[in-house]
Amino acid sequence: MTTTELGIYNLTLSVYMVLITLVGSSIPLTISKITSNNLNLQKSSETKYSITTSLIMTTLFSIFLSIMLIISKPLITLIVGDQLGYFILLSLIPSIIFTAIYSQIRGYLWGLENYYAVSMVEFVEQLLRIGFCILFALTDIIKSPVIAVSTSLSIACGISCFYGLILYFKNDGKFKYKKGYYKDIIKSTLPLTGVRLFGSLLQPLIAVLIPLQLCNLGMSKSLALSELGIIMGMTMPLLSIPSTIIGALCMVLIPRININNSKESLKLQINNYLKFTTTCIFIFIPIFISLSSQICNYVFGNIDAGIYMTYCCWIIIPLGLAQITTSILNALNQEQKTFIYYIISSILLIILIFILPKFVGVQAMLISMGFSSLLLAILNTIKIKKITGIKVQLIKSNLYHALLCIPVVILNNFCYNICIHYLGTLFSIIISCIISVTAFLSLLFIFGILEISQIYEYFLKIKKKNI
Repeated sequence: MTTTELGIYNLTLSVYMVLITLVGSSIPLTISKITSNNLNLQKSSETKYSITTSLIMTTLFSIFLSIMLIISKPLITLIVGDQLGYFILLSLIPSIIFTAIYSQIRGYLWGLENYYAVSMVEFVEQLLRIGFCILFALTDIIKSPVIAVSTSLSIACGISCFYGLILYFKNDGKFKYKKGYYKDIIKSTLPLTGVRLFGSLLQPLIAVLIPLQLCNLGMSKSLALSELGIIMGMTMPLLSIPSTIIGALCMVLIPRININNSKESLKLQINNYLKFTTTCIFIFIPIFISLSSQICNYVFGNIDAGIYMTYCCWIIIPLGLAQITTSILNALNQEQKTFIYYIISSILLIILIFILPKFVGVQAMLISMGFSSLLLAILNTIKIKKITGIKVQLIKSNLYHALLCIPVVILNNFCYNICIHYLGTLFSIIISCIISVTAFLSLLFIFGILEISQIYEYFLKIKKKNI
C-alpha cells in the first residue's frame, strides 16, 4: 500500500467510524451499567429485556445505514475525494451490522465483569484480521490492498460476532422481548452517542481540512494525502498504544465505579486509576523520544513518521488523561457534562487546525489534538473534584514522572547505540525498550512514587480471587 493509498484508506476509515459510532459506540456502556445494577438487585430478567430491545433498535438502524451507504456513491466520492473510498466502505458494510449485534454482547459481558470473555472475542478478531490480510496478500484473491484490508475487517467482525454470541449464551444470556424499555435505553445512550458521534465527525472533518490547508500552502494534493497517510496510518497507531491500555482500564473501571457506594472507597479507586494512567503514559515517553525514528523506519520504512512521533509524543499525556477522566465522569452518570466538555475542546481543536498548518505543516493535526485533549482533561478534573471532593494533583504527579524520564532517555540512547553494533535493529529496539521500562519503574519505586506494597497487595487479591 502506498502512502497515498494509506491516506485514502484512513480518510475513508474516519467516515466509517462515524457509522460505527451511530450503531454501537455507546451501547456497551449503557448495557454494562444496566447489567451491573440488575445483578446487584437480582433482576437478571430485566437485563434480558433491555438487551433484546437494544439489539432490535441497533440492528434495524445498522441495516438502514447500510442501505443509505450503498446509494450514496456521489456523496462519499466527494467527501473522500476518490472513488476508491466508496468501494472501501462497501466492503465494510457487513462489519457495521456485526458491530451493532456484538455491542450488546460486549456490554453484557462487561457488566458481569467477565473481562476475559470480552478480551478473547476482540483478540480473536484481531488475529483473524491479520490472518485474512496475509491470506489475501499471498493468494492475490483481492487485487487492491486497501480493499483486502477492509474485507478482512468485515470477515473478522462476522466470525468474532458469532463467537461472542456463543459466550453470551454460555454466560446465562437470553433474548426476551417486552415493551417499555426503548425510552430508558435511548435516554441513557443519547448523550454518550452525541459525544462519540461528535468526535467521529471530527475525524473526517480534520482528515479533509488538513490536506486542504496543506494544498493552500502550495503542496500538491497527492503529497498532502501522502503526509496525511503517514500521520494517520503510521504515527498515530503507535502513539495510540498507551490509549489502548488505558481503554482496557476504562472497561474495568465503569461497572465498578457505578456500583460503588462508599465515598472513601470511591476516592481511593479514582486516585488509583489516575496513578495507573499517569504511570502507563510516562512508561512510553522515553521510548517514543529516543526510539521513534528507529521503530518507524523498521516497521514502516519511513523516517518522517518517526520524526513526527518524536516531536509530538507529548500528546499522549493529555490524550490519556482526557480518556480516563471522561470514563470516570461517565461512570458517575455525568454523560451530559462530558458531552458539553467535549464540544468545548473540539471547538479549540478546529480553531487550531486552521491556524497551525502554516507553522508546523501536517503535525498541526497531532498538536491540535494534544491541546484540545489538555483542555478536556482540565474540565473533567475540575468536575470530578466538585463531585467527589478528591484533591487531584495531576500537575505535581506529571512533573515528577517527566523528570524521571530524562535519565531514562539518556540510558535508552546509550543502550541502543551499543546494541546496534552487535545486534540487528529489531533486537536492539526490543532490548532498549525492556531496559527503558525496567529503569523507569525502578526509579518510580526508588523515589516512592509507586509503592511495592501496593503492587504486592494487588496481586495477592487476584490470587485469592482465583482460588
